[in-house]
Amino acid sequence: MKKKIILGIVVLVAIVVGLFVVINSEKNSQVSDEQTIKIGVSAPLTGDLAFLGESYKDGINLAIKDLPKTKYKYEVIFEDDKFDPTTGASTASKLINSDNVDVLLSFGSPVGNAVSPIAENAKILHVNSIASDPKVAIGDYNFVHWTPPYEESSLTAKELVKRNIKNVVIFEQNQPGVQAVMNSIKKDLPNAGINISDDEKFNGNETDFRTIINKAKTHPADIYILEATSPSIEILAKQIRDLGIKTPFTGVESFEFTDQPQLFEGEWYVNASNPNQKFVNEFTKTYNTNPKVGAGNGADVINMIVQTVENTGDGKTKPSRQEIRDAFAKIQNFQGVMGNLSIDKDGIIVSQATVRQIENGKPVTIGE
Repeated sequence: MKKKIILGIVVLVAIVVGLFVVINSEKNSQVSDEQTIKIGVSAPLTGDLAFLGESYKDGINLAIKDLPKTKYKYEVIFEDDKFDPTTGASTASKLINSDNVDVLLSFGSPVGNAVSPIAENAKILHVNSIASDPKVAIGDYNFVHWTPPYEESSLTAKELVKRNIKNVVIFEQNQPGVQAVMNSIKKDLPNAGINISDDEKFNGNETDFRTIINKAKTHPADIYILEATSPSIEILAKQIRDLGIKTPFTGVESFEFTDQPQLFEGEWYVNASNPNQKFVNEFTKTYNTNPKVGAGNGADVINMIVQTVENTGDGKTKPSRQEIRDAFAKIQNFQGVMGNLSIDKDGIIVSQATVRQIENGKPVTIGE
């Protein structure tokens, strides 16, 4: 009888303890959800620009790993958009409506333009990295972390003048980011006394550039400005050289939108701001490769969001989407991976352009 009583007591205690654990676990889960800030990221993790998307993802993860002690937990949810605007619209909608993210990040002008109206309609903070097209930042909820085209085109004109370049031929892809850069280039070069002797345009799905190359070579050119993304940039460069044309190349950003930088060995170009050496060293140590374009921007955006949330919320209940957006928009003089950063009236997080050169297959900064 005593054994049965003792056994009954043990069973009863086990049941009570089990109920306590379940109730406490559910309570903690609810608190955790309320204290977790979800950051949704749409990026090209497969496709032609996957090498950039993966580096961007690594930059974001590195920033998350290096966060100091925070009041909130930060969870990043990645979706692959293949650098395709239609896919990007779908991934953004999923992140907002199914994953219930508090902040949305995207990569590049084509996808950024597709995501911006969706974010605006959902009233959620959307920050794009590497979009040269300022239209991505249109609206109250959309921002871009990238060096503006006017900074890059101004520096390009100065460098061409310094190198005594008189005539240029332009090859440009029909793509919103490229067009934004080229619109600025076409204003600044003539003002600097540089003649654009020919301007050849092409679509991103073209693979035979010989017709426009042969047309272009009839015009005077001290240098060719190549503005395209992979795989167009590689095909174009190879076909120009295959036709025996030895005219030097330059560009704005293009030489870092390829995973074959050796094609442009020894060539100079203008790029967006560089990540600081501390970030480069830590990225290289962690991933055994150098950060590619956009990685530092991704890290900056994470750190800016974290600062915004930590300064806005009380640590118990997370700030609303509106509160996060309003606080983020006020950021000025943020000391980031890409330099001293402030958000201008158009929603652009402004950074400075640099002059770079491909040396031994790698980009090296040679001027600012």
